Amino acid sequence: TPILSGLVGSEMCIRDSHKSNGLSTRSHTDNQSGCDEAQHTDFYCQGVRVMIYTEYDPLQSVIVGDTYAPGDVDHLLHKGNTSQFNKILEETKQDLDLLSDFLKQGNIEVMRPHIHNYDSVKMPQFDVQLPIAPVVPRDALMVMGNNIIQTYTSYTDRYFDAISYYPIFEKLFQQGYRWISQPAPMLINLNTKDDWFVNDRTYKDTLHDRVLWHTATMYKAGDAFIVNHEGPGSKTGLEWCKRELPEFAFYPNTGTRFNGFGHIDHGFIMIDDDTVIHAGMDWVPQCLHNKKLIDVSDCLPELKMDRYVQDYAEAQNKMDVAWLDKYLENWRGYSQEVCFDLNVLVIDRNNIVFARHIPKLFEKLKSLHIDCHVVEQRHYLFWDGGIHCSTLDVKRKGAKRKII
Repeated sequence: TPILSGLVGSEMCIRDSHKSNGLSTRSHTDNQSGCDEAQHTDFYCQGVRVMIYTEYDPLQSVIVGDTYAPGDVDHLLHKGNTSQFNKILEETKQDLDLLSDFLKQGNIEVMRPHIHNYDSVKMPQFDVQLPIAPVVPRDALMVMGNNIIQTYTSYTDRYFDAISYYPIFEKLFQQGYRWISQPAPMLINLNTKDDWFVNDRTYKDTLHDRVLWHTATMYKAGDAFIVNHEGPGSKTGLEWCKRELPEFAFYPNTGTRFNGFGHIDHGFIMIDDDTVIHAGMDWVPQCLHNKKLIDVSDCLPELKMDRYVQDYAEAQNKMDVAWLDKYLENWRGYSQEVCFDLNVLVIDRNNIVFARHIPKLFEKLKSLHIDCHVVEQRHYLFWDGGIHCSTLDVKRKGAKRKII
């Protein structure tokens, strides 16, 4: 039975409204692990009954990211860009709150990270000049089976990200989850002109001796991961994941435009064990070529990245005054080449949440009995992530099984 039902038509937009979103009710309790705390004297119980093995089984529990309130980090910004950045913060918080409310109305448990207000932090070999709020939990966190997985990346401004999620994971740990983290690395300050944020040479040449990995390179597929094996991350970072998760197979993502590198949660999605929706065959992992493949590339807006790359290249960094001006004028709400239009949250086989309206795509998905729900995220380009990036699914109703 679909979790989301009763909508008029195939599309719904959530903004400036807290009315019912048409979500059907279903059984849900806070204590989904099945543990009766009154009957247990152990520090934590061992009976995790509701786990997660895919990106599309019926969603039961999810983390939605959050950000600073306007003004929280004014003391860390150049005086010339406080107003622009606070506008982004204000609208991002509004959008994430609406996403949270929408999911709650569907009887889905929603958890939010704790916002810590930092000053600049100076470490022995690197600086955390502006600690980024936990907007996109997907990059360095994952839950698979009963495993909570925390990794580290090269991003110095996200070094303390996991602290915001500590209360959430502590609660899950007490329910019986296994909680593992890569050892905290000593990072280094990197030259932004070296394109370190998209360049695999950074990890191979400069950071090869650190244990670093992006969990967003890994796609959950039953008893396995499909993984962009070249990173972002170091070889030792991937090896750490394999050793800590020996019960899961790791299938390298070969034969795609990723070339084994990059976040994997865009360009294709699975809606069940046998069906892949994609933006072109060059996005589809080779290990999924035997599935039912549905090409929606003709339904997606044209991508035009040359101007975006030029504007960003001319800026010193993301907080540069010139970049904020250009971003707010030209790029707010625009989808970049990583195909964020398919960076979505699959609620179940029949319901998907998008960050913006795509009428032609929605009409095609309607023919496949999929309802498309829109909860606008106006600044997903600024934060380098769509709705999938700004959420982290924790529990889905489905068993561990062989899919590949």
